[in-house]
Amino acid sequence: MRIKVDVEQVRVGMYIAALDRPWLESPFLFQGFVVENEDDLETLRKHCNYVFIDDVKSRDSEEVRELIDEMTTSADVSVKRDRQSAERAEQGTVTSFRDNIKHAVQSFRRSSDGVIRFFNDMRLGKSIETEDAKAVVSELVTTISSNVNTALWLTNLRAQHEETASHCLNTSIFALAFARHLGYSTEQLEMVGMGALLHDLGIARVPAHILTKPGNLNEEEFEIVKKHPRDGFSVLKLTREIPEGVLEIVLHHHERVNGSGYPQGLKDEQISEPVRVVAIADMYDSMTSERVYRKAMSPQDALTAMHKRAEVDFGKRLVEEFIKCVGIYPIGSLVVLNTGALGVVVSSNPDARLKPLILLVRDEQGKDVVPRKLVNLATLANHGGTQSWAISRVVKPADYGVDISAIAAEEMRLN
Repeated sequence: MRIKVDVEQVRVGMYIAALDRPWLESPFLFQGFVVENEDDLETLRKHCNYVFIDDVKSRDSEEVRELIDEMTTSADVSVKRDRQSAERAEQGTVTSFRDNIKHAVQSFRRSSDGVIRFFNDMRLGKSIETEDAKAVVSELVTTISSNVNTALWLTNLRAQHEETASHCLNTSIFALAFARHLGYSTEQLEMVGMGALLHDLGIARVPAHILTKPGNLNEEEFEIVKKHPRDGFSVLKLTREIPEGVLEIVLHHHERVNGSGYPQGLKDEQISEPVRVVAIADMYDSMTSERVYRKAMSPQDALTAMHKRAEVDFGKRLVEEFIKCVGIYPIGSLVVLNTGALGVVVSSNPDARLKPLILLVRDEQGKDVVPRKLVNLATLANHGGTQSWAISRVVKPADYGVDISAIAAEEMRLN
């Protein structure tokens, strides 16, 4: 067993297995040696702050053995304390996530009901109540400010019967998280949040048979769909107290910096940053959502595709900032661990981006984990006492028969 000790604790007869620096930076000729005399001790003290001794290879004198026994006991206590501390941190993270979900679900339900109500009003030709929209956005801003990871996890809930409303709510969450990442003020957050929440309101005017068509739209059908930004803008412009910035987002969220977008073919700086923030969130949620005409993309595949088109769609800088915002392993990603287990990323860790919070779905043998277990890769040091847990790769849920939306619903008891 190797024991880390302060250099002042080293005694003649102890075996030095490693230094606190590379061997080549020391005056010692051999990588590993027994301390023979006071000169060796003096040299160690001059060049090192601590060393690692090997209790097995050290000489079996009474003094050395007593000191090593004391160090071993101390090391065991330290390891135990570190393990207990890690376990407490692990439990705290898991408990915190569970508690945050409970509170966020209530907020999500209220917000979802509000968005569905807006679309129903639009379909019936009613005006949108500005104060209601402001209340929904205000609650979302509060939720995201409290815990952005929890809010992003909520976007994995996909209400198939109200697909567009669900998309608008998710777009608002992504846009708010992104705008917060960019340092927007509370006033700017509320504008972005409301614009994102209402950005697709005009879709309520598109015939259902076009929205649910399983194949590609023909030119005539696509022209009808392309009207939805203007339709939403026109209705909202008649609504009292809708800020100009919100109207701009609704009208321009399909514009692209190379001029290929619609309805006005705007280019470059003609498209404001808040509009592009919402447009990026809109595209990301659309690409990662199941549609009747295509399968959902994995979060990483969607980000890769968006990055390839960044310069023609939204500008490279802003897309790269969005990638930083959602993280290396975006929430909702299905990952294979180096143990062979399968899990879903449910929360990122800013201090250890490669070690997020994982919800285990299947164990090493491919069996379903019931009940599912939350694992914090940042605090779980070892697996089985021998191997550190880590993410090996991101995989496509469809390839493993995993429905992320269903898992999210089950975890939140919403299905």
